[in-house]
Amino acid sequence: MSEMLIPARSQPLIAWLIAALLVLAVVFFGVLPAWLKSQALSEQIENGYQRLDKMRQVAQAAPELTVEYERIRQQGIDKLFYPQGMTAAQVGKELQNQVAAVVARQNGTLFSSEVVDETQAQEAEASTSDYQRVTVQVVFQGKTELLREVLHAAYASRPLIFVEGLEVKPLEGVDPKEQLVRVTVKIATYWRGAKP
Repeated sequence: MSEMLIPARSQPLIAWLIAALLVLAVVFFGVLPAWLKSQALSEQIENGYQRLDKMRQVAQAAPELTVEYERIRQQGIDKLFYPQGMTAAQVGKELQNQVAAVVARQNGTLFSSEVVDETQAQEAEASTSDYQRVTVQVVFQGKTELLREVLHAAYASRPLIFVEGLEVKPLEGVDPKEQLVRVTVKIATYWRGAKP
């Protein structure tokens, strides 16, 4: 067999090409993936620090909230909320009725009203607290005054009612003075569930 002979002049060029290929291979298969992994880990660390800051804020507020909770429990103020004998369905229906009454009073149109199923969250809360969460999602249409009235009713009716989500879409083609909006609102409350 005849061996392939490389001219002496081409040997340094081929050696440099092989060296350049090795350097490129190391960069693409070693340095670049390591740099990308480092960036991903840096983002995870930054997110971790942000979560840690939030947890520290919660931990700092926890003693105050616990003291307030105990004060409310001792004074019997929690009896002002939904009573212990009610079920989650009854509490949800009561919330729906409250919103429907406000919408009807303001001559709005109620499109839908439903209790949002949160069974996993309820099971976790039930094991750690006497209070259980009920969330209602309502879709209605009316003037902006209706939206303001619904939010005010949610705030004023009972101390433990929260507006968790709000989506407002202005309707096109109407007089600006009589601006109509279509609103999707999520309202949550806590009720004292029956103890086992």
